[in-house]
Amino acid sequence: MFMLLLASFQTLLHRHSGQPDIRVGVPIANRTRAETEGLIGFFVNTQVLRAEFDLHTTFSELLQQVKQAALQAQAHQELPFEQLVEALQPQRSLSHSPLFQVMFNHQSQASAEVRALPGLQVEALTSESYPAQFDLTLNTAEHDGGLSAGLTYATALFERSTIERMAGHWLALLQAICANAGQRIAEVPMLDAAEQQQIVRDWNATAADFPGEHSLHSLIE
Repeated sequence: MFMLLLASFQTLLHRHSGQPDIRVGVPIANRTRAETEGLIGFFVNTQVLRAEFDLHTTFSELLQQVKQAALQAQAHQELPFEQLVEALQPQRSLSHSPLFQVMFNHQSQASAEVRALPGLQVEALTSESYPAQFDLTLNTAEHDGGLSAGLTYATALFERSTIERMAGHWLALLQAICANAGQRIAEVPMLDAAEQQQIVRDWNATAADFPGEHSLHSLIE
């Protein structure tokens, strides 16, 4: 599920930006050692997963690329993000995070469940505010029989209406991908019927009547 959602999100970013190289930050629990399993604390590390696109890439090919990138990253998940940045020496700016500006955070059903503790009542709490740490973040969580998703975005960069359209495009992409994963990514539809009607027909309804008794050269003269 994680790889499918990540690949579809990277496809959405590629289609909206036109960029052939999409890098997304992904947080990982970073609790691979037995001695950290029972500890309370924040051990999360960030990996940068890259996807490359061209005009002929199909979604099934992209999914294999994303799978390979994710597995390779997992093999080196203990490498701190700060050391990666130090080794690569990217151009730095105070306005955004180095290496990536978009985050994808997925909670599997097992990690999303609230565990019962002896003698304690435990319940999940929802936050009333979601400060944007990056330009755009997609949060997804698995539940019994379903999946929930939410987009957190920098209001200085995006309008609410833009994010709502992007969310609709992502859903349309997922539906199209499930129907035919062999499609070339450039051809996967991401407009619903209403938006396609608006863009293709309503906005192009520019026909106008001109007087038939005048010739073209007389209008110029």
